[in-house]
Amino acid sequence: MLMVEESNLFWFGLVLWLGGTAFFLSLLGGNKSTPAATSSAAPPDSSPLPLLALDCTYRFDEILSDRLKQAKIFTWNHFQRKGGLTPLHLKQLRQGQLDKLSFAELKRVATLLNWSLEELFQTYGITFPSLGQAFQEVAKLHEQGQQLYNEKVTLEMDLSTTQTSLAIVRQDLATAQERVELLETELERREQHWQTTVEDANNQVIQLQQQCRRLRAEVQQQRDQLTLEFQQETFALLQTLLMNFPTATVMAEVKPNLPARNVVALFGPLKSLLEQWDYQPIGEAWGQVFFDPQLHQADSPDIREGELVYVRFVGYRDGEQILCPAKVSRSLPRT
Repeated sequence: MLMVEESNLFWFGLVLWLGGTAFFLSLLGGNKSTPAATSSAAPPDSSPLPLLALDCTYRFDEILSDRLKQAKIFTWNHFQRKGGLTPLHLKQLRQGQLDKLSFAELKRVATLLNWSLEELFQTYGITFPSLGQAFQEVAKLHEQGQQLYNEKVTLEMDLSTTQTSLAIVRQDLATAQERVELLETELERREQHWQTTVEDANNQVIQLQQQCRRLRAEVQQQRDQLTLEFQQETFALLQTLLMNFPTATVMAEVKPNLPARNVVALFGPLKSLLEQWDYQPIGEAWGQVFFDPQLHQADSPDIREGELVYVRFVGYRDGEQILCPAKVSRSLPRT
């Protein structure tokens, strides 16, 4: 915390008071102009007149005349030249408009009149704050300055913290950018790999489709070949039946009383075919069995499982697979 020593406070306040006075005077002389420029603009009839012979025209002429007599200056023109004033500024001085004059002009006028600046201002009724008031203002300014300094320290600390955080953020940002670049590179590599993989997969799909069409053609060809072979083998097994069955049909029509056993002998090839296929019969024709809904098909819905029935038409099975169930009934057909 800044401290101001008591011995230095007086001089600091004095300097501040004098500086404020000078600043105020500079404001008063804000509308100044150079003597040479204004002298050139002076009217030609501004001839010097004796001070003592001139009646007082303006407010401060009497006071200025007394001081000029003591300074042994007896004309306004002489006063104007020695003070470096323009006719307009001389007139403004005589009227009491000190704010129209510059600080340098006021200082020269005060010197010519053997006055200090403070005495000149007092003569014109311009007062300034006392030194005590100046010290109070200095104390206020010092307090405000201390507050501003504390705020400055706080702001500098905040700025330092912010700069540190900003440096960390920038470092994190740089790391993130590097990570993003690596990810973009990896993404490009994977995209290229995926494109190559997709192209390879498309080629493989095309090859598989071609192979599938070829296999389908081969399967169809094999199926046709197997069907043909199956037909040929089945025909070879049933050849005797197929050759004798039409003749047996004609004989049955011509000779209705032909014994059935003569016809049964024709179905021997069917029995051989079933044995070759390893198909087992379910039940025996006209044999009695206990009704099993998994193996039998009843001709009446009220037949219950375990009931004794007759097999009217045998069924067939291939191992555990039921090819066709046996048809059963409570009674046999009348013969």
